Amino acid sequence: MSLEPRAERRRTRDGEGPRWEALREAAIERDGWVCQRCGHEAGADAGRELEVHHTVPFSAPSMEALDELVTLCEPCHATLHADDPAYGDRKADAPLFPDPDAPPAVATMRSDRQHVCQRCQHVADSAAELAAYTQDDREYVVCKPCAGALLSAGYDPERFEAAGELDAEVLVDRAAEAPVRPALLASGPVRAVRPPRTTTERVVYDTPLRYALNPIGVVILFSALGILLSFLLF
Repeated sequence: MSLEPRAERRRTRDGEGPRWEALREAAIERDGWVCQRCGHEAGADAGRELEVHHTVPFSAPSMEALDELVTLCEPCHATLHADDPAYGDRKADAPLFPDPDAPPAVATMRSDRQHVCQRCQHVADSAAELAAYTQDDREYVVCKPCAGALLSAGYDPERFEAAGELDAEVLVDRAAEAPVRPALLASGPVRAVRPPRTTTERVVYDTPLRYALNPIGVVILFSALGILLSFLLF
């Protein structure tokens, strides 16, 4: 079953009562008493009890549809109910990235906002498309091309992480997919400029032309031309 992990599908209503308990036990046994997002095993930490998440919004689960249920530890479960105050701040105890083999329905970051690249503002559908750079104990999530751009600019590979093993060389190879310059709203620590790789990139992004060849510059240019034409015509 292919399930979209984005926000509109994440807010589900998990069950309660004797019927739900029977379904819960069946799902946990099927999953081997292991959190399907992070791999935490039952009993390894008293503060991370296993729970069961219902992946289909606002529908009634059944024994015939156990594939709609997935076992999660409490912190990972909280990442899928970020707007529910009953979970408090438990999601902070969950890993930033899910395991590479996590089911698509739970293979998300700790929050939907962390699916947005903090350098180029690209919105990633999957955590597998993302990496994170750490500075001053704070994590800055970026898309993998932008991670490659930062590495090309001289960032320390040891400060990056991703779902599964991070290969710095593979990321650098993807740097050309990232914009040379960061978005206007990019976070400070990841605002580095990617070294231009072609003559066109050098001319457009390393000369004063860059002030005109961007959305704001184009708007200003056309506004100025409009004002000039209005004086000439009237």
